[in-house]
Amino acid sequence: MAVLLGWGWLLLPGSRGGARAKADFAALFLSSVVVGFFAVCQALAVPWEVSGQAGQMLSLHCWYPRGYEGYYKYWCGGASRDSCHKVAEAASREVVQQHGQVCIQDNHIFCVVLLTMKDVSEVDAGSYWCGVERTGRDLMELVTVRVVPGKPWCPAG
Repeated sequence: MAVLLGWGWLLLPGSRGGARAKADFAALFLSSVVVGFFAVCQALAVPWEVSGQAGQMLSLHCWYPRGYEGYYKYWCGGASRDSCHKVAEAASREVVQQHGQVCIQDNHIFCVVLLTMKDVSEVDAGSYWCGVERTGRDLMELVTVRVVPGKPWCPAG
C-alpha cells in the first residue's frame, strides 16, 4: 500500500491492501496528528467522555505536551477546575500509584498518563479533570465519566 503525502510517497508494510494495511495507515495517521498537535499546542488531550458498566473497570489516556515529563500529574473530581479535589496523583515515572479504586501511571516516553478506575459504581459518575501541576494555572482538561447500571449475572441453562 502506498500513500501520497504532499511531496512524496510513503510505502507501508503489508502493502497488498486489506484490513491490516488500513489499520496500519490509521495508526500512522493518528500518530502524526497527535505529534503535530503537541508540536504547536500547550494543552492536554483527553476524551470528552468515558463510560462503562457498573462493577467494571474504566480506563483512559491523558496526553500532555513534551516538556512536562517531570511535572506532577493528577486526576481530580468536581464540577469546576477551581473546586475539584484530587483523587489520584502520579508522583513518579513508570510506577503505578493506587489511590483507592483509582490507578494512575505517568509514561514519560509517550507523554501520557494512564488512568484506571476499578469497580465503578453510579456514584463515580460525574465531572473529572486530568491535570498537570505547574507554576501559575495548571494544565487541566475536563472528562465526563458516565456509569450505566450493570446487567445482573444469570447462570445459563
